[in-house]
Amino acid sequence: MHFTFFKKNNIMLTPELSAKFKKLFAPIDSLPGGYFSEDELDGFMYALVITPDPIKPSEWLPAPFYGDISIFDDAEQANPLAEFLLECYEYYCVMRNKGELEYTYDLKDLNEGIFNTIYGWARGFWYGLSLRMPVWKSPYVTKKEAKSDPVVVSMEVFRGLGDDTFDTAPMLKKIKKNTKEDIADEEWESRLIVNLMDAIPVSLHTLQEFSRYMIEKKTKELSLAEEVDSSNKVGRNEDCPCGSGKKSKHCCALEN
Repeated sequence: MHFTFFKKNNIMLTPELSAKFKKLFAPIDSLPGGYFSEDELDGFMYALVITPDPIKPSEWLPAPFYGDISIFDDAEQANPLAEFLLECYEYYCVMRNKGELEYTYDLKDLNEGIFNTIYGWARGFWYGLSLRMPVWKSPYVTKKEAKSDPVVVSMEVFRGLGDDTFDTAPMLKKIKKNTKEDIADEEWESRLIVNLMDAIPVSLHTLQEFSRYMIEKKTKELSLAEEVDSSNKVGRNEDCPCGSGKKSKHCCALEN
């Protein structure tokens, strides 16, 4: 499959995938639970492909419909949607493997459209991260150090943007303490969201680097385990380790 790559201050889907999204998702506007916007899907796919622990399609395919699997009851309707989402996933995997998976949004000249786009992207990204929360907890961070750990802080940025149940009161308190401007009470929430959006590039880079480290660590551990397993193998003409006095090929190796 061929993909055309480009960078812009908009969704990362190609024009072809974007057109398919509009065509396939328009007929299901009446879905009770709703479904991801293009921006949310963009962020969600980004999170999926950088997660160190692979997530099976059967687990994440319902996510763009907020977990409502009734959409898959009708095979005629479900198959094209599933194929499209898998095509999107493949595209993001290719981008990741080519080193071209980048966050392209910019807060410069922020307007309502850009604000909504980034907000949607961040919510989709958080949804993707939440499918494997234990993976994003550094095994080297103690409870005492958690508040200053880059991975923990980065997760808090996306949680603040994407988790409606998250208590942002401590964040608001910190902003109010460090802000000298005279801001109306009803505007503090918007100021917090903009501040969190501003932190996305650094937070995203931190999570991607952590993911790369965890993948390399897991690869080395598997390689070492294979080497140990290989060194413990008994040759067919060697004495069987069971103590029978027979050659391995005439004893336990024969049974195996």
